[in-house]
Amino acid sequence: MDDVIVLDSDTLSELSRGHARVTARARAYLSRHGRFTLTAVSVYERLRGYRAALREGKPFERQVQQFEAFVAASIVLPLDGPAADRAALIWAALDRKHRNALGDILIAAIASARNLPLATRNRRDFEPIAKLESVDLKLVDWTR
Repeated sequence: MDDVIVLDSDTLSELSRGHARVTARARAYLSRHGRFTLTAVSVYERLRGYRAALREGKPFERQVQQFEAFVAASIVLPLDGPAADRAALIWAALDRKHRNALGDILIAAIASARNLPLATRNRRDFEPIAKLESVDLKLVDWTR
C-alpha cells in the first residue's frame, strides 16, 4: 500500500464540491493508485447527510447515486478488530472534550491501525488524536 492515503469525510465533501486543489490532487492520486481509499465510517457520514436531506424533501437522489458509484469504485476500509482496539485506546487517552467526536476517532483508528495517512482539512479535530504517543497518525491536507 505504498503512498496510499485514506480520504476523510471532509475531503470527500471538498472533492464533490469541485475544490480545485483537492480535485487536482485526487486526479494525480487516482492516476497513480487507480482508486481511492476511504473508511466505512466516512461512507456512513456522507450517506447520513444525503438521507437526511432526502427526508427533508431536498432533491439529492442524484448525489446519492453518484456517491454510491464512487464508493463501489473505491476501497472501503472496515472497522475491524485491530481498528476497534485502536479506537478504544484513542478514546481512553483523549480528554472528555474530544471523546464526543466518535466518527473522527473511528476514522483515525481505521487509518492508524493500517499505518496509513489521513487526508483531512479538519486538522483541529484530528490533531489531538495525532499527538497521542500511542497512535501513529499522519495528517495530510489536500486543500493546501
